[in-house]
Amino acid sequence: MIAHYFGLIEAAFVFGLAIAFFIWQWRSLGRDVAARKERERNERE
Repeated sequence: MIAHYFGLIEAAFVFGLAIAFFIWQWRSLGRDVAARKERERNERE
């Protein structure tokens, strides 16, 4: 019976990893943009 759910569990795991990677990259990009703005602001002063 539980063997029928292995495909569903695997699909959920793969999509979960993809979503986690997306969130990680999105936050990393936000930090990089903020650091660049801070660096540009300091260079102007």
